[in-house]
Amino acid sequence: MNDLPARRMLAIIETQSEIASAGLALDEVMALVVSRAQTITGAAAAVVELIEGEEMVYHAVSGSAEGFGGVRLAVQASLSGRCLLQGEVLYCQDAEADPRVDLEATRRVGARSMLCVPLTHGERAIGVLKVYDPRADAFDDDDVTTLRLLSRIIAAAMVHAEDFELKHHESSHDALTGLPNRRAFNARMALEVSRVARYGGELTVCMADLDGFKQINDVLGHAAGDRVLCAVASVFQRLRDTDQVFRFGGDEFAVIFSGVNPAGAGVAMRRVQEAMAADPACCGVGLSWGLAALAGEDPDTMMLRADAALYEAKRRRGQHAGARPRA
Repeated sequence: MNDLPARRMLAIIETQSEIASAGLALDEVMALVVSRAQTITGAAAAVVELIEGEEMVYHAVSGSAEGFGGVRLAVQASLSGRCLLQGEVLYCQDAEADPRVDLEATRRVGARSMLCVPLTHGERAIGVLKVYDPRADAFDDDDVTTLRLLSRIIAAAMVHAEDFELKHHESSHDALTGLPNRRAFNARMALEVSRVARYGGELTVCMADLDGFKQINDVLGHAAGDRVLCAVASVFQRLRDTDQVFRFGGDEFAVIFSGVNPAGAGVAMRRVQEAMAADPACCGVGLSWGLAALAGEDPDTMMLRADAALYEAKRRRGQHAGARPRA
């Protein structure tokens, strides 16, 4: 690293600082990386390619590579694929005379010379950072050293970003059913109420729980109860994409119906109820629900009205309706 010119040393340090301060969204990290790699090396283009099955896919692009996002190259027939499999820097000085490259693909993107650096973290192969140029022999030893150093920074940032996104998903989703959880519900409700307050429109919230679920646990055991909850979650997920389903815990679920009034939400919930009755995996459990339309109040008040409607529905159906504490 000490052999690099001072301007390159500074550029690498600045890139590391920018990555650290840019947040942990993986797409932002990759976009920043390709832009800096292109600038530092003076290349016409820079790309981050990630491996997907038997293909290398352009996930982030810069310079003349813009417009080629999503391009797929066979791992075995591309220089970037070979770079990843061999775990070493590969330099193609002239694609027209190099048998390692996919010549048709290089001509399509305008890559006469290419420099590929593997992105690895520990034993994990992540992808490839590649710079290319329409001129033959466009890169030198300083470019190789620069990309090697950048690749270590990039790979670590990408792994940390993926870990962050995984932890964020785990914190906002129910581990059993995969549905968004109560924390995600509270955040989404705040956004939807704010949206309606600003732009207008309908908003209905549904609080629901299962009838007869306790007997499933008592008679068949908790493993059977878990299977029923997963089956019910699967039925809920058949709602339209804009209807957002959440699991609160236990046998409690919630649905946010954006742009729908209570009558429309009731139709959707009756379809869920009918689908549960027809699905043997639901083991005959029933469904009770309560609906509340937004009436200018805060999300908590709206939820309390939906809860009260649920309580009344269970009372009418002769189901137990104990008080449910809220955080």
